[in-house]
Amino acid sequence: MRAPLVIAVALAASAPLHAEIRLPAAFTDHMVIQRDRPVRVFGSAQTHEEITVEVRDSKGAVVRSGRTTADQSGHFALSLEPLKGSNDPLVLEVRGSNTITVGDILVGDVWIAGGQSNMEWPLAATGPQLEAAKAVPLDGAIRVLKAPHVTANRPAETIDARWQVLDATTLPETTAVGFWFATAIHARTGLPVGILSINWGGTRAEPWADLATLGSDAAYTESIGRQRMAVDAWHRLGQAERDRAYEARRRVFQAAGTQWWTSVNADEPGITGKWADPATATDVEGWRAVSLPSAWSADAELRGFDGTAWFRRQVTIPEAWAGKELTLELGPIDDADVAFWNGRAIANTIADWTSPRRYRVPAPLVKSGEATLAVEVLDMHGEGGFCGDAAAMKLSCKESTDPPIALAGEWRMRLGREAKGLPQPPERPARDSAPGTGVTSPGALFNGMIAPFTGFGVRGAIWYQGESNAGSEAEAGAYATLLPLVIRSWRAAFEQPDMPFGVVSLASFMQHRPDAPIHGTWPVLRESQLAAERNSPNVGVITTIDVGDADDIHPVDKRSVGERLARWAASVSYGAQDLAWRGPRPKSARREGDGIVVSFDAERGALATRDGKPPASIAVAGEDGVFRIAQAEIRPPNAIFVRSPDVATPMEVRYAWQDNPADANLVDDASKLPAHPFRIRVEADPVQATPVR
Repeated sequence: MRAPLVIAVALAASAPLHAEIRLPAAFTDHMVIQRDRPVRVFGSAQTHEEITVEVRDSKGAVVRSGRTTADQSGHFALSLEPLKGSNDPLVLEVRGSNTITVGDILVGDVWIAGGQSNMEWPLAATGPQLEAAKAVPLDGAIRVLKAPHVTANRPAETIDARWQVLDATTLPETTAVGFWFATAIHARTGLPVGILSINWGGTRAEPWADLATLGSDAAYTESIGRQRMAVDAWHRLGQAERDRAYEARRRVFQAAGTQWWTSVNADEPGITGKWADPATATDVEGWRAVSLPSAWSADAELRGFDGTAWFRRQVTIPEAWAGKELTLELGPIDDADVAFWNGRAIANTIADWTSPRRYRVPAPLVKSGEATLAVEVLDMHGEGGFCGDAAAMKLSCKESTDPPIALAGEWRMRLGREAKGLPQPPERPARDSAPGTGVTSPGALFNGMIAPFTGFGVRGAIWYQGESNAGSEAEAGAYATLLPLVIRSWRAAFEQPDMPFGVVSLASFMQHRPDAPIHGTWPVLRESQLAAERNSPNVGVITTIDVGDADDIHPVDKRSVGERLARWAASVSYGAQDLAWRGPRPKSARREGDGIVVSFDAERGALATRDGKPPASIAVAGEDGVFRIAQAEIRPPNAIFVRSPDVATPMEVRYAWQDNPADANLVDDASKLPAHPFRIRVEADPVQATPVR
C-alpha cells in the first residue's frame, strides 16, 4: 500500500532549553479548542521563565487568563477554565521574553482521524464524491491539521504542521472520511469541528501504540525491552560511530537485497524470457501500449494486481553522449524495481515507494543510436506504478550541453508473475535513522505523530486501519490484543480513560469467491476489530463490507464510512440514543434438528436482507471442521435458521467469512446497516454459544 512521498525522520525526545517561548503545532492560527474541557496550554521556554497566557474575544476583552513558570527543563503547561462552543473567533496570547499570538481560534469539538491510507485518502481521489463535497456549504467552521509523516524513537514535542480552514483550495487534499465525519457532526451541533488528521498509508498498528503500553503486554515485553536498549545505546553514540553503524547495516541490506531479488526472479517469466531486450526476448507477444507515469489503479489490467509488470521503450542516444555516463531518472516507483539498459540490469530499489529513482548508466554501456530501456516493477500489495510527475522521468548526460531526453509518455507493458508466495523484502536502513524509527518500529508513529499533541483537548478518535495487519490468520487474530493497546495508548496521551474511539471494520476487497464457503484472512481481522467493541468501553465498530471494491483496496465511497462514524459518535458522544449506528450482531446460537438457529441483536428494526433474497454468504461445519455453503432463512423477528444437507450435525456457523463477501446481505430492516461478519459455535449441549476466538 503506497504512502505519500515523505521520508521518515527521527525527532528529538526533548527540546533544548530555548531563549524564546515556543508552542507546539496544535497552537497555530485557525486552531479549534475543545469545548467544555479545561484549556491546556503548553510549550517550552527559558528555564524558570514566567509565562502569562490570555484568551481574548473579538473585541479584545480577556475571557481566560493564567500564569505559570517554566520548569528546570524549560517546559511549561497550565490549564484554563473550559470554554463553551462558539463560532466567534478568539485570540490566544502567550507572553514571556517574547510574545506569541495565535488568531482566528474557534471553540468546538476536536476529533483525531487516525489509521492508514483509507483514512488518509483525500477527497480528490473519490471521484464523484469530490463534487458532492464541493457542494457542501463551507462556513469556515471545519478546520483540519494534517500531520506530516515522521517517526521518532522517543516522544517528540512538536511536529511541522498547521491548522487550515477548509475551503475550495484545501478541500481536495483533505481526508475524505474525516471530511464527511466532520460535516455530519457540524450539521448536528452547529459548532466548529477540528480534525487532527494523523495517519500514514500502509502502516501497521504496532507503531501507533506507545512503548510503555505495548511493553506491558506479554506478547511484546521482550521485543520492546530490546528496542529500548538499542535506542538508549544509539543515543550515547557520537556521529562517527553512527556513520559506521549505518555502513554496517547498509552492507547487510545490500547482501540481503541481492539474495531477495535472486529469489524473486528465480521463476520470473520476464527474466527467463529475456523481456528486457527485444533483440534477445524469446517471447515477444503480449505487450501493449501504456502511458507513464501512471498508478496501477488507473489501468484496468493492473488495478488490484500484486506482482511484477514489465515496462519497455526505445530511446535515441545522441552521438555526443556515446561513452559517457548517463543519469536515468524515473520518479518514485511503488514499490520495488530493476532498471535494465539493453537487457543488462544496471540498478534496483527494494521496498521504497517514496524515493525518486536516480540511477547511473555506466559509460561503457552507452552507445549512440537506439537503446532499449526496461523496468521490472514489483508491487507486493496495494497501489503500484510510477508515482511521480512526468517531468521527473528523464535521461541526461552531465558531460553534455544537450537537454535531457524526456521519458514520460508511451511505453510498452506486459504482466509478469503474481506476488503471491514471494518472500518479503528486507527493510532498508536510513542513514540518519536511529533504532526504533523505522516506519514499522513499535512506537515510532506514536512518538513522532501522536506525542506532539499529548494533553491537547480532544473529543475522541476515529480509526481506519488493519489492512497491513491482515497478512496471515495468526497476525489478524493477534490484532484482537493489539488494537486495544493502541486505544489505551491514545486514551492515556489525551488523558481520557474512556475516550470515544470509532473503528472502521475493513471494507470488502479482492475477488469474491462464490464457490468457497470461507476464504481469506480479513474476516479474522474484522472479528478482532469487533472484539475491541465488546471488551472496551466507548469503542464502536462500523461495518463497511457493503461499500468495498474488489479491485481497489481504496474504495471511493468514503462518504458512507464517514457518515456511519458520525452516527456512532452522535450516539455515544452527543446523546442521540435513538440513532442506529450498527447493523445486527449475533448474540446466541442453538441447534435445532439438523440446523442451527442464530439469534441477533438488531438495534431498531427486524432482521432482513438488503435484496429481499434468502440470507447468503453463510457456511456451516460439523465436527470435522470442513465448511460447506449453507442455506438459511429468517426466523422473525431477529433470528436465522441455517443448515446444509452435507452437514448432519452442524457445530459452527460463519457469515460473510471472505475477504470480499460480496453476496452477504443481512441487514437491520430499519437502518439498512449491514450485519457484521461473524463466526459462532454450538457445543455438544447447546443452549447458547459465543463467538469463536
